[in-house]
Amino acid sequence: MFTRFGIDLIFGIAFTVLLAIAAGLDVRYRRIPNGLVLVILVLGAVFAQGLATPREAAIRVVEGAGVGLLVWLPFWAIGKLGAGDVKLFAAACVWLGPRLALDAALMSALIGGVLALLWLSIARTKRAVAPESDGDVAVLHNDSDDARDGEQDAAKKTETVPYGVAMAAGLAITAWFPHLIH
Repeated sequence: MFTRFGIDLIFGIAFTVLLAIAAGLDVRYRRIPNGLVLVILVLGAVFAQGLATPREAAIRVVEGAGVGLLVWLPFWAIGKLGAGDVKLFAAACVWLGPRLALDAALMSALIGGVLALLWLSIARTKRAVAPESDGDVAVLHNDSDDARDGEQDAAKKTETVPYGVAMAAGLAITAWFPHLIH
């Protein structure tokens, strides 16, 4: 999708950097900020305008975001994905259009499966070496609210998979190698 020269290359690099930022924030905070999603959406719409007539670009933007949203929205509805992950994917699909959105969803799901297995393995290893545990997560004994909040944040990071990482990787791979799946 991105050619190796000119303005397409600049947009491709920007797209990849924005996805990397989203993935990093998802790993660190388990959140993908709406502001970042909005930047991805707006720059994607600008990119689409450079590819086609305004009418065709508008159709591409709506269809890309729509497909991206429809693919992952059911997983959010049943509590398996966060809203930020779904919004990130839909906004990024503005860059890709509807056909590549489906390819990116497949690539993201494959990467997500591998990531989930790795994450479970890491969590199991951490539980096995935890000096003292209460259930699945090591507990530090401290009466302050800050310590309890920190424990809850650590537990959330251990128990949840940062699926935005898989989505960002699937989206970037599909954008740079659009014929990889077909």
